[in-house]
Amino acid sequence: MPLINDGSEIVLKESIKIKEKSIVPITADEEYAKNPEISKENIEDLRKWVVTQPHLPQNIPEEMLILFYHSCFFDMEQTRICIEIYYTLKTETPEFFANRDVFRPELVNALNVLDYGCLPIRSPNDYQIIYHKLRIFEANKYVFNDGVKLLIMAMDACFKVDGTCPGYIFLFDMRGVRLGHLTRLSISSLRKFFTFIQEGLPVRLKGIHVLNTQSIVDKIMMLLKPFMKKELLSMVHFYTERDVEKIYGAVPKECLLEDYGGLAQSIEKTHAHFIEWMKLMKPLFENDYQYKCDESKRPKKNKKSLSTSFKSLEID
Repeated sequence: MPLINDGSEIVLKESIKIKEKSIVPITADEEYAKNPEISKENIEDLRKWVVTQPHLPQNIPEEMLILFYHSCFFDMEQTRICIEIYYTLKTETPEFFANRDVFRPELVNALNVLDYGCLPIRSPNDYQIIYHKLRIFEANKYVFNDGVKLLIMAMDACFKVDGTCPGYIFLFDMRGVRLGHLTRLSISSLRKFFTFIQEGLPVRLKGIHVLNTQSIVDKIMMLLKPFMKKELLSMVHFYTERDVEKIYGAVPKECLLEDYGGLAQSIEKTHAHFIEWMKLMKPLFENDYQYKCDESKRPKKNKKSLSTSFKSLEID
């Protein structure tokens, strides 16, 4: 991952793998070299714990265990909880995790309605930036679950090829969001989504930056706040169309899309790049879906559904 230096004081890193739409997964050896804080003994301890949880997939790739451990800041107990929640959600929420094939009609439609992008140039803190906005504003064309699926695919693609990262930033343009879009949201899907983002995400989420904030944002936040912990709320930052340049503090012009006054490529080119990369990632996504829970093997004392808080899961 080379450094980008245009002569200014800001030195940024660029992911060649993302830029070139790589489908070559990072290896465990590369991860250990990158993260001297993580030892093979740490990951072996996690592997031994997984064996005591017969409902979990017993062949979790070593690279994923490293990712979980890193995302939880090397806290073994939190890592176990994160693994439990991630694979339980993955099993019980196929609408987010199954059929991750951009050739499928529902995802073809979603990619016509929504713009996505994994920006190859990182923020000054070396954070990976994932971008999202509406392409088409008609609410009846918007499907929340498909949008979440594409967001998870974007994150998965990044960490599969680049592995651990100091943090992730979500960059969302609110232009075109209307009250009608709120009617497309279900409480069940929102609960699952925020459980995943806050409890089961195998990366370090560092910020959610919302551009072109509309007056409707207060109504949206009233709907979302019951699902959000204060830690997540503190990560959310809003920018109106008039003060969009304030985003440069978190996402400088060097790695921001040209549509917002940045120096990176356009939204249109970034979206086209994303679609082509997701097409190439299809075999990796298909292989990944095998790693799920076997609920018939879950210890009785741990049997919980997503209707209850994941916090109440008992982790041995």
